[in-house]
Amino acid sequence: MKRIIYFFVTACILLTSSCSDFLEEYSQDLSRVRSYEDLNEILIGNAYLSSGLVVNEGYYINVYNPNYMILHLMTDELSENSFSYDLNSYGGLMRDEMFPYFTWQQNVCLNYENRSVYESQEAWFFNKAYSSIATCNMVLYEVDNLTPSNADEEFQRDKIKGEAYFLRALYYQLLVNLYAEPYNPSTAAQTPGVPLKVSEKIEDMEYERNSVQDVYNQVVSDLEKAEQYLKNVHKPNSIQHAGINAVYILRSRVALFMQDWQNAKKYAELSIQENSYLRDISKGSFEGSFIEPKNEEITFVMGGAAFGNINFTRPGETYYGTIYSPNWIISDHLYNLYEEGDARRDIFFGREYGENNLPYYQKIDISFSNLGIYKTVSDQFCYRSAEAYLNAAEAEAQLGNDQAALQHLNKLRAARIKNNSNLSASGAQLIQIIRDERQRELCLEGVRWFDMRRYTVDPKYKQVETVKHSYSVYKLERYSTVKSEMATYELKSDDGGMVLDIPKSVREFQNTIGGNARPERKADIITY
Repeated sequence: MKRIIYFFVTACILLTSSCSDFLEEYSQDLSRVRSYEDLNEILIGNAYLSSGLVVNEGYYINVYNPNYMILHLMTDELSENSFSYDLNSYGGLMRDEMFPYFTWQQNVCLNYENRSVYESQEAWFFNKAYSSIATCNMVLYEVDNLTPSNADEEFQRDKIKGEAYFLRALYYQLLVNLYAEPYNPSTAAQTPGVPLKVSEKIEDMEYERNSVQDVYNQVVSDLEKAEQYLKNVHKPNSIQHAGINAVYILRSRVALFMQDWQNAKKYAELSIQENSYLRDISKGSFEGSFIEPKNEEITFVMGGAAFGNINFTRPGETYYGTIYSPNWIISDHLYNLYEEGDARRDIFFGREYGENNLPYYQKIDISFSNLGIYKTVSDQFCYRSAEAYLNAAEAEAQLGNDQAALQHLNKLRAARIKNNSNLSASGAQLIQIIRDERQRELCLEGVRWFDMRRYTVDPKYKQVETVKHSYSVYKLERYSTVKSEMATYELKSDDGGMVLDIPKSVREFQNTIGGNARPERKADIITY
Protein backbone atom coordinates (compact mmCIF):
# COMPACT_ATOMS: atom_id res chain seq x y z
CA MET A 1 0.00 0.00 0.00
CA LYS A 2 1.35 3.43 -0.84
CA ARG A 3 2.18 5.42 2.25
CA ILE A 4 0.16 8.57 2.88
CA ILE A 5 2.23 11.03 4.83
CA TYR A 6 1.39 14.47 6.09
CA PHE A 7 3.36 17.44 7.33
CA PHE A 8 1.94 19.23 10.37
CA VAL A 9 3.05 22.40 12.07
CA THR A 10 1.50 22.16 15.51
CA ALA A 11 -0.43 25.23 16.61
CA CYS A 12 0.06 26.92 13.24
CA ILE A 13 -3.65 27.48 12.70
CA LEU A 14 -4.14 28.70 16.24
CA LEU A 15 -1.29 31.14 15.98
CA THR A 16 -2.37 32.56 12.66
CA SER A 17 -6.13 32.57 13.10
CA SER A 18 -5.87 36.24 13.98
CA CYS A 19 -3.57 38.38 11.88
CA SER A 20 -2.99 40.58 14.92
CA ASP A 21 -1.44 37.86 17.09
CA PHE A 22 1.97 39.46 16.99
CA LEU A 23 0.56 42.58 18.66
CA GLU A 24 -1.79 41.02 21.16
CA GLU A 25 -1.51 40.71 24.88
CA TYR A 26 -0.77 37.21 26.06
CA SER A 27 -4.16 35.52 26.45
CA GLN A 28 -3.34 33.41 29.50
CA ASP A 29 -5.87 33.80 32.33
CA LEU A 30 -3.75 35.92 34.65
CA SER A 31 -5.98 35.12 37.63
CA ARG A 32 -4.31 31.74 37.91
CA VAL A 33 -0.85 33.25 38.58
CA ARG A 34 -0.35 32.72 42.30
CA SER A 35 3.32 31.89 42.60
CA TYR A 36 6.70 32.00 40.95
CA GLU A 37 6.21 28.39 39.95
CA ASP A 38 3.11 29.42 37.98
CA LEU A 39 5.17 31.97 36.05
CA ASN A 40 7.95 29.46 35.52
CA GLU A 41 5.46 27.03 33.99
CA ILE A 42 4.11 29.75 31.70
CA LEU A 43 7.63 30.53 30.51
CA ILE A 44 8.30 26.85 29.84
CA GLY A 45 5.00 26.28 28.06
CA ASN A 46 4.67 29.49 26.08
CA ALA A 47 7.97 31.39 25.83
CA TYR A 48 10.45 28.61 25.23
CA LEU A 49 9.95 26.88 21.89
CA SER A 50 8.24 23.50 22.01
CA SER A 51 10.45 20.63 20.97
CA GLY A 52 10.28 19.39 17.40
CA LEU A 53 9.13 15.83 16.96
CA VAL A 54 8.85 13.31 14.13
CA VAL A 55 6.47 10.44 14.87
CA ASN A 56 6.01 7.15 13.06
CA GLU A 57 2.28 6.39 13.20
CA GLY A 58 1.89 3.26 11.10
CA TYR A 59 1.26 4.36 7.53
CA TYR A 60 1.73 7.97 8.57
CA ILE A 61 4.77 9.95 9.59
CA ASN A 62 3.76 13.18 11.28
CA VAL A 63 6.02 16.14 11.97
CA TYR A 64 5.28 18.43 14.89
CA ASN A 65 7.03 21.72 15.62
CA PRO A 66 9.82 21.90 13.06
CA ASN A 67 10.21 25.45 14.38
CA TYR A 68 12.79 27.47 12.40
CA MET A 69 14.30 24.76 10.22
CA ILE A 70 14.15 27.21 7.31
CA LEU A 71 17.40 28.63 8.70
CA HIS A 72 19.16 25.52 7.39
CA LEU A 73 17.53 25.51 3.97
CA MET A 74 18.24 29.10 2.96
CA THR A 75 22.04 28.85 3.25
CA ASP A 76 24.86 27.20 1.32
CA GLU A 77 25.03 24.21 3.68
CA LEU A 78 22.55 21.98 1.82
CA SER A 79 21.89 20.84 -1.72
CA GLU A 80 18.97 19.05 -3.29
CA ASN A 81 19.32 15.28 -3.41
CA SER A 82 18.23 14.54 -6.96
CA PHE A 83 18.13 10.83 -6.14
CA SER A 84 15.36 11.18 -3.55
CA TYR A 85 12.84 8.82 -5.13
CA ASP A 86 9.71 9.02 -2.98
CA LEU A 87 8.69 12.49 -4.11
CA ASN A 88 4.93 12.11 -4.15
CA SER A 89 4.61 11.26 -0.48
CA TYR A 90 6.56 12.46 2.54
CA GLY A 91 9.58 13.77 0.70
CA GLY A 92 7.45 15.47 -1.92
CA LEU A 93 5.38 17.33 0.63
CA MET A 94 8.42 18.65 2.45
CA ARG A 95 10.13 19.66 -0.74
CA ASP A 96 7.01 21.45 -1.93
CA GLU A 97 6.51 23.40 1.27
CA MET A 98 10.16 24.32 1.64
CA PHE A 99 10.61 25.20 -2.05
CA PRO A 100 10.08 28.99 -1.64
CA TYR A 101 12.61 29.17 1.20
CA PHE A 102 15.15 26.84 -0.37
CA THR A 103 15.11 28.89 -3.59
CA TRP A 104 14.71 32.35 -2.00
CA GLN A 105 11.41 33.15 -3.69
CA GLN A 106 9.93 36.63 -3.60
CA ASN A 107 6.65 35.22 -2.31
CA VAL A 108 7.14 32.39 0.16
CA CYS A 109 3.41 31.61 0.04
CA LEU A 110 3.79 30.10 -3.43
CA ASN A 111 4.97 26.66 -4.42
CA TYR A 112 6.74 25.81 -7.69
CA GLU A 113 3.45 25.86 -9.63
CA ASN A 114 2.71 29.35 -8.22
CA ARG A 115 -0.19 28.05 -6.17
CA SER A 116 -0.77 30.07 -3.01
CA VAL A 117 -0.94 27.42 -0.33
CA TYR A 118 1.39 28.38 2.50
CA GLU A 119 0.10 31.62 4.02
CA SER A 120 -0.33 30.08 7.47
CA GLN A 121 3.22 28.73 7.35
CA GLU A 122 4.60 32.10 6.27
CA ALA A 123 2.86 33.85 9.17
CA TRP A 124 3.89 31.19 11.69
CA PHE A 125 7.58 32.17 11.69
CA PHE A 126 6.62 35.78 12.41
CA ASN A 127 3.76 35.21 14.84
CA LYS A 128 5.42 32.50 16.88
CA ALA A 129 8.25 34.81 17.88
CA TYR A 130 5.82 37.59 18.78
CA SER A 131 3.60 35.18 20.70
CA SER A 132 6.62 34.19 22.79
CA ILE A 133 7.58 37.84 23.25
CA ALA A 134 4.05 38.55 24.50
CA THR A 135 4.50 35.80 27.08
CA CYS A 136 7.76 37.37 28.22
CA ASN A 137 6.08 40.77 28.50
CA MET A 138 3.31 39.32 30.64
CA VAL A 139 5.71 37.40 32.88
CA LEU A 140 7.87 40.49 33.44
CA TYR A 141 4.75 42.41 34.45
CA GLU A 142 3.31 39.73 36.69
CA VAL A 143 6.55 38.76 38.45
CA ASP A 144 6.74 42.16 40.15
CA ASN A 145 3.21 41.72 41.50
CA LEU A 146 4.47 38.88 43.68
CA THR A 147 6.43 39.45 46.88
CA PRO A 148 9.18 36.98 47.79
CA SER A 149 9.02 35.69 51.36
CA ASN A 150 12.52 34.24 51.60
CA ALA A 151 15.89 34.03 49.87
CA ASP A 152 14.84 31.04 47.76
CA GLU A 153 11.89 32.96 46.35
CA GLU A 154 14.10 35.97 45.66
CA PHE A 155 16.41 33.69 43.67
CA GLN A 156 13.43 32.22 41.83
CA ARG A 157 12.07 35.69 41.05
CA ASP A 158 15.40 36.84 39.61
CA LYS A 159 15.78 33.65 37.59
CA ILE A 160 12.34 34.08 36.01
CA LYS A 161 13.03 37.72 35.17
CA GLY A 162 16.42 36.87 33.74
CA GLU A 163 15.05 34.11 31.53
CA ALA A 164 12.22 36.33 30.28
CA TYR A 165 14.63 39.13 29.35
CA PHE A 166 16.98 36.64 27.69
CA LEU A 167 14.20 35.06 25.62
CA ARG A 168 12.76 38.40 24.56
CA ALA A 169 16.22 39.44 23.37
CA LEU A 170 16.67 36.14 21.52
CA TYR A 171 13.35 36.47 19.68
CA TYR A 172 13.89 40.08 18.66
CA GLN A 173 17.37 39.15 17.47
CA LEU A 174 15.81 36.36 15.41
CA LEU A 175 13.06 38.58 13.97
CA VAL A 176 15.36 41.41 12.95
CA ASN A 177 17.64 38.91 11.20
CA LEU A 178 14.77 37.35 9.27
CA TYR A 179 12.77 40.46 8.34
CA ALA A 180 15.28 43.30 8.09
CA GLU A 181 18.58 44.17 6.44
CA PRO A 182 21.71 43.22 8.40
CA TYR A 183 22.97 45.65 11.01
CA ASN A 184 25.19 48.30 9.46
CA PRO A 185 26.41 50.89 11.99
CA SER A 186 26.25 53.70 9.44
CA THR A 187 22.64 53.05 8.33
CA ALA A 188 20.96 51.05 11.11
CA ALA A 189 19.13 54.10 12.50
CA GLN A 190 17.40 54.65 9.13
CA THR A 191 16.81 51.00 8.15
CA PRO A 192 13.35 49.52 8.88
CA GLY A 193 13.52 46.68 11.40
CA VAL A 194 10.52 45.05 13.05
CA PRO A 195 7.83 46.42 15.39
CA LEU A 196 8.88 46.60 19.02
CA LYS A 197 6.36 45.78 21.72
CA VAL A 198 7.67 45.44 25.26
CA SER A 199 4.49 46.20 27.19
CA GLU A 200 1.96 43.64 28.37
CA LYS A 201 -0.90 46.03 27.52
CA ILE A 202 -3.12 45.95 24.47
CA GLU A 203 -2.63 49.27 22.74
CA ASP A 204 -5.07 50.63 20.18
CA MET A 205 -2.62 52.07 17.68
CA GLU A 206 -1.25 51.63 14.21
CA TYR A 207 2.09 49.89 14.51
CA GLU A 208 5.11 50.75 12.43
CA ARG A 209 8.48 49.12 12.16
CA ASN A 210 11.13 50.37 14.52
CA SER A 211 14.56 50.88 13.04
CA VAL A 212 17.18 48.16 13.05
CA GLN A 213 19.11 50.31 15.53
CA ASP A 214 16.09 50.51 17.85
CA VAL A 215 15.67 46.74 17.79
CA TYR A 216 19.33 46.09 18.54
CA ASN A 217 19.25 48.65 21.33
CA GLN A 218 16.32 46.75 22.83
CA VAL A 219 18.15 43.44 22.47
CA VAL A 220 21.23 44.82 24.23
CA SER A 221 19.09 46.38 26.98
CA ASP A 222 17.28 43.09 27.58
CA LEU A 223 20.55 41.18 27.69
CA GLU A 224 21.97 43.64 30.20
CA LYS A 225 18.99 42.96 32.45
CA ALA A 226 19.26 39.21 31.83
CA GLU A 227 22.90 39.39 32.90
CA GLN A 228 21.90 41.22 36.07
CA TYR A 229 19.23 38.72 37.06
CA LEU A 230 20.99 35.50 35.99
CA LYS A 231 24.44 36.35 37.36
CA ASN A 232 24.11 33.65 40.02
CA VAL A 233 22.67 30.97 37.72
CA HIS A 234 25.87 29.28 36.66
CA LYS A 235 24.46 25.81 36.05
CA PRO A 236 20.72 25.69 35.41
CA ASN A 237 18.91 22.50 36.33
CA SER A 238 18.63 21.75 32.61
CA ILE A 239 20.38 22.91 29.45
CA GLN A 240 16.87 23.76 28.25
CA HIS A 241 16.87 26.75 30.60
CA ALA A 242 19.02 29.85 30.17
CA GLY A 243 21.71 30.69 32.70
CA ILE A 244 24.41 33.31 32.77
CA ASN A 245 26.58 31.55 30.19
CA ALA A 246 23.77 31.55 27.62
CA VAL A 247 23.55 35.32 28.16
CA TYR A 248 27.30 35.70 27.63
CA ILE A 249 27.25 33.76 24.37
CA LEU A 250 24.24 35.64 22.98
CA ARG A 251 25.74 38.99 24.03
CA SER A 252 28.96 38.06 22.27
CA ARG A 253 27.07 37.02 19.14
CA VAL A 254 24.97 40.21 19.11
CA ALA A 255 28.12 42.30 19.51
CA LEU A 256 29.66 40.56 16.48
CA PHE A 257 26.55 41.45 14.46
CA MET A 258 26.90 45.07 15.58
CA GLN A 259 30.64 45.12 14.76
CA ASP A 260 31.24 45.92 18.43
CA TRP A 261 34.45 43.93 18.63
CA GLN A 262 35.37 44.91 22.18
CA ASN A 263 32.13 43.63 23.67
CA ALA A 264 32.22 40.57 21.43
CA LYS A 265 35.63 39.76 22.90
CA LYS A 266 34.58 40.59 26.46
CA TYR A 267 31.53 38.35 26.54
CA ALA A 268 33.17 35.52 24.63
CA GLU A 269 35.95 35.48 27.21
CA LEU A 270 33.44 35.58 30.06
CA SER A 271 31.74 32.58 28.48
CA ILE A 272 35.03 30.70 28.23
CA GLN A 273 35.65 31.45 31.90
CA GLU A 274 32.25 29.91 32.68
CA ASN A 275 32.86 26.83 30.53
CA SER A 276 36.12 26.27 28.67
CA TYR A 277 35.40 22.61 27.90
CA LEU A 278 35.83 21.34 24.35
CA ARG A 279 34.92 17.75 23.56
CA ASP A 280 37.97 16.06 22.08
CA ILE A 281 36.84 14.20 18.97
CA SER A 282 40.17 14.41 17.18
CA LYS A 283 40.69 10.65 17.36
CA GLY A 284 37.64 10.30 15.13
CA SER A 285 35.27 7.96 16.94
CA PHE A 286 33.06 7.82 20.01
CA GLU A 287 29.68 6.46 20.98
CA GLY A 288 26.56 8.53 20.45
CA SER A 289 26.04 11.74 18.46
CA PHE A 290 28.02 14.94 18.70
CA ILE A 291 25.14 17.15 19.82
CA GLU A 292 23.70 15.23 22.76
CA PRO A 293 22.92 16.08 26.39
CA LYS A 294 26.15 14.55 27.72
CA ASN A 295 28.31 16.85 25.58
CA GLU A 296 29.54 19.28 28.23
CA GLU A 297 30.22 21.95 25.61
CA ILE A 298 26.49 22.65 25.45
CA THR A 299 25.28 25.56 27.56
CA PHE A 300 21.74 26.08 26.30
CA VAL A 301 19.33 24.50 23.81
CA MET A 302 15.78 25.31 22.76
CA GLY A 303 13.29 23.94 20.28
CA GLY A 304 14.47 20.37 20.03
CA ALA A 305 15.55 18.82 16.76
CA ALA A 306 13.30 17.53 14.01
CA PHE A 307 15.41 18.47 11.01
CA GLY A 308 17.56 15.34 10.92
CA ASN A 309 14.59 12.99 11.00
CA ILE A 310 12.64 15.14 8.53
CA ASN A 311 15.56 15.04 6.16
CA PHE A 312 16.28 11.32 6.44
CA THR A 313 13.43 9.54 8.16
CA ARG A 314 14.40 5.90 7.69
CA PRO A 315 18.16 5.72 7.07
CA GLY A 316 19.19 2.32 5.81
CA GLU A 317 15.67 1.05 5.22
CA THR A 318 14.11 0.28 1.84
CA TYR A 319 10.75 0.79 0.19
CA TYR A 320 9.93 -2.02 -2.27
CA GLY A 321 13.65 -2.61 -2.75
CA THR A 322 14.64 1.05 -3.16
CA ILE A 323 16.63 2.63 -0.36
CA TYR A 324 15.17 5.65 1.37
CA SER A 325 17.04 8.84 0.52
CA PRO A 326 17.33 12.26 2.14
CA ASN A 327 15.54 15.20 0.56
CA TRP A 328 18.66 17.32 1.01
CA ILE A 329 22.29 16.33 1.29
CA ILE A 330 25.29 18.23 2.60
CA SER A 331 26.48 20.65 -0.06
CA ASP A 332 29.81 20.15 -1.77
CA HIS A 333 30.74 23.62 -0.57
CA LEU A 334 30.37 22.62 3.08
CA TYR A 335 31.72 19.09 2.82
CA ASN A 336 34.85 20.21 0.99
CA LEU A 337 35.71 22.73 3.70
CA TYR A 338 36.98 19.89 5.90
CA GLU A 339 40.61 18.88 5.52
CA GLU A 340 41.92 15.36 5.86
CA GLY A 341 42.12 14.39 9.51
CA ASP A 342 39.25 16.67 10.54
CA ALA A 343 37.06 14.32 12.58
CA ARG A 344 34.04 16.59 12.23
CA ARG A 345 33.51 15.55 8.61
CA ASP A 346 32.80 11.93 9.50
CA ILE A 347 31.12 12.60 12.85
CA PHE A 348 28.76 15.36 11.67
CA PHE A 349 27.88 13.65 8.36
CA GLY A 350 27.10 10.04 7.45
CA ARG A 351 28.34 8.04 4.47
CA GLU A 352 26.86 4.64 5.21
CA TYR A 353 23.77 4.16 3.07
CA GLY A 354 24.84 4.15 -0.55
CA GLU A 355 26.05 6.43 -3.30
CA ASN A 356 22.78 8.33 -3.66
CA ASN A 357 22.74 9.36 0.00
CA LEU A 358 26.16 10.90 0.41
CA PRO A 359 26.71 12.75 2.57
CA TYR A 360 23.74 13.05 4.92
CA TYR A 361 23.12 14.81 8.23
CA GLN A 362 23.88 13.00 11.48
CA LYS A 363 25.11 15.70 13.88
CA ILE A 364 22.12 14.76 16.05
CA ASP A 365 20.78 11.20 16.30
CA ILE A 366 18.49 10.61 13.29
CA SER A 367 18.09 6.85 13.70
CA PHE A 368 14.66 5.41 12.90
CA SER A 369 14.47 4.10 16.47
CA ASN A 370 14.72 7.73 17.60
CA LEU A 371 11.44 8.69 15.91
CA GLY A 372 8.69 9.61 18.35
CA ILE A 373 11.17 10.63 21.02
CA TYR A 374 11.56 14.28 21.98
CA LYS A 375 15.20 15.23 21.64
CA THR A 376 16.64 17.23 24.51
CA VAL A 377 19.10 19.03 22.25
CA SER A 378 18.55 21.41 19.35
CA ASP A 379 19.67 21.97 15.77
CA GLN A 380 18.54 25.62 15.75
CA PHE A 381 19.17 27.22 19.13
CA CYS A 382 22.23 25.47 20.52
CA TYR A 383 24.80 27.54 22.42
CA ARG A 384 28.15 25.82 22.88
CA SER A 385 31.57 26.74 24.22
CA ALA A 386 32.96 26.23 20.70
CA GLU A 387 31.10 29.35 19.58
CA ALA A 388 32.64 31.35 22.41
CA TYR A 389 36.14 30.41 21.16
CA LEU A 390 35.19 31.36 17.61
CA ASN A 391 33.60 34.65 18.68
CA ALA A 392 36.68 35.53 20.70
CA ALA A 393 38.96 34.65 17.77
CA GLU A 394 36.98 36.80 15.34
CA ALA A 395 36.81 39.77 17.69
CA GLU A 396 40.55 39.62 18.38
CA ALA A 397 41.32 39.37 14.65
CA GLN A 398 39.10 42.36 13.89
CA LEU A 399 40.94 44.29 16.60
CA GLY A 400 44.28 43.39 15.06
CA ASN A 401 45.29 41.01 17.85
CA ASP A 402 46.31 38.18 15.55
CA GLN A 403 48.17 36.02 18.06
CA ALA A 404 45.30 36.13 20.56
CA ALA A 405 42.90 35.17 17.77
CA LEU A 406 45.10 32.26 16.72
CA GLN A 407 45.36 31.02 20.29
CA HIS A 408 41.56 30.62 20.52
CA LEU A 409 41.34 29.13 17.05
CA ASN A 410 44.13 26.60 17.54
CA LYS A 411 42.69 25.42 20.85
CA LEU A 412 39.39 24.59 19.14
CA ARG A 413 41.08 22.87 16.19
CA ALA A 414 43.23 20.74 18.48
CA ALA A 415 40.03 19.15 19.80
CA ARG A 416 38.75 18.45 16.29
CA ILE A 417 41.68 17.54 14.03
CA LYS A 418 44.07 14.64 14.43
CA ASN A 419 47.69 15.80 14.70
CA ASN A 420 46.58 19.38 14.20
CA SER A 421 49.32 21.85 13.33
CA ASN A 422 48.88 25.33 14.74
CA LEU A 423 47.82 27.89 12.17
CA SER A 424 49.67 31.10 11.49
CA ALA A 425 47.97 33.95 9.61
CA SER A 426 47.04 37.60 9.84
CA GLY A 427 44.71 40.21 8.40
CA ALA A 428 42.24 39.19 5.71
CA GLN A 429 43.65 35.67 5.51
CA LEU A 430 43.06 35.13 9.22
CA ILE A 431 39.50 36.48 9.02
CA GLN A 432 38.73 34.06 6.18
CA ILE A 433 40.18 31.14 8.15
CA ILE A 434 37.97 32.03 11.12
CA ARG A 435 34.88 32.33 8.93
CA ASP A 436 35.54 28.94 7.37
CA GLU A 437 36.11 27.47 10.82
CA ARG A 438 32.77 28.87 12.00
CA GLN A 439 30.99 27.11 9.18
CA ARG A 440 32.81 23.83 9.78
CA GLU A 441 32.08 23.89 13.50
CA LEU A 442 28.61 25.44 13.71
CA CYS A 443 27.12 23.98 10.54
CA LEU A 444 23.40 23.18 10.60
CA GLU A 445 22.90 24.81 13.98
CA GLY A 446 21.10 27.84 12.54
CA VAL A 447 24.12 30.17 12.64
CA ARG A 448 25.20 30.27 8.99
CA TRP A 449 22.20 32.36 7.85
CA PHE A 450 23.17 35.15 10.25
CA ASP A 451 26.85 34.97 9.36
CA MET A 452 26.26 35.17 5.61
CA ARG A 453 24.17 38.29 6.14
CA ARG A 454 26.57 40.14 8.41
CA TYR A 455 29.64 39.47 6.26
CA THR A 456 28.06 41.53 3.46
CA VAL A 457 28.21 44.72 5.57
CA ASP A 458 31.65 44.26 7.11
CA PRO A 459 33.37 47.52 6.04
CA LYS A 460 36.89 46.04 6.23
CA TYR A 461 36.36 42.42 5.18
CA LYS A 462 33.20 42.40 3.09
CA GLN A 463 32.27 38.98 1.76
CA VAL A 464 29.46 38.18 -0.68
CA GLU A 465 28.59 34.52 -1.25
CA THR A 466 27.07 33.10 -4.43
CA VAL A 467 24.84 30.09 -3.79
CA LYS A 468 22.93 27.89 -6.25
CA HIS A 469 20.06 25.59 -5.32
CA SER A 470 18.30 23.28 -7.71
CA TYR A 471 14.74 22.04 -7.55
CA SER A 472 13.78 18.97 -9.58
CA VAL A 473 10.27 18.42 -10.91
CA TYR A 474 8.96 14.89 -11.35
CA LYS A 475 6.13 13.17 -13.18
CA LEU A 476 4.59 9.73 -13.03
CA GLU A 477 5.37 7.68 -16.14
CA ARG A 478 4.23 4.05 -16.38
CA TYR A 479 4.01 3.73 -12.60
CA SER A 480 7.51 5.14 -12.16
CA THR A 481 8.54 8.59 -10.95
CA VAL A 482 10.87 10.28 -13.45
CA LYS A 483 12.48 13.69 -13.53
CA SER A 484 10.85 16.05 -16.04
CA GLU A 485 12.83 19.22 -15.39
CA MET A 486 15.31 20.84 -13.06
CA ALA A 487 15.17 24.52 -12.09
CA THR A 488 18.31 26.15 -10.71
CA TYR A 489 18.17 29.39 -8.73
CA GLU A 490 21.05 31.66 -7.74
CA LEU A 491 21.46 33.88 -4.68
CA LYS A 492 24.07 36.50 -4.02
CA SER A 493 24.05 37.12 -0.31
CA ASP A 494 23.73 40.91 -0.78
CA ASP A 495 20.99 40.86 -3.43
CA GLY A 496 18.05 41.18 -1.01
CA GLY A 497 17.23 37.49 -0.91
CA MET A 498 18.42 37.16 2.68
CA VAL A 499 15.57 39.30 3.97
CA LEU A 500 12.11 37.73 4.17
CA ASP A 501 9.09 39.87 3.36
CA ILE A 502 6.77 40.75 6.22
CA PRO A 503 4.02 38.08 6.04
CA LYS A 504 1.11 38.90 3.78
CA SER A 505 -1.48 38.50 6.54
CA VAL A 506 0.41 40.96 8.75
CA ARG A 507 0.75 43.52 5.97
CA GLU A 508 -2.95 43.26 5.18
CA PHE A 509 -3.93 43.60 8.82
CA GLN A 510 -1.82 46.74 9.38
CA ASN A 511 -0.52 48.30 6.21
CA THR A 512 1.44 50.86 8.26
CA ILE A 513 4.03 48.12 8.85
CA GLY A 514 4.87 47.79 5.17
CA GLY A 515 7.01 45.12 3.58
CA ASN A 516 10.41 44.33 2.12
CA ALA A 517 11.19 44.59 -1.58
CA ARG A 518 12.46 41.04 -1.97
CA PRO A 519 13.63 40.51 -5.57
CA GLU A 520 11.97 38.11 -7.96
CA ARG A 521 14.02 34.94 -8.41
CA LYS A 522 14.25 33.53 -11.94
CA ALA A 523 15.37 29.99 -12.71
CA ASP A 524 17.55 28.35 -15.30
CA ILE A 525 15.46 25.34 -16.38
CA ILE A 526 16.65 22.11 -17.94
CA THR A 527 13.92 19.92 -19.46
CA TYR A 528 14.38 16.15 -19.73
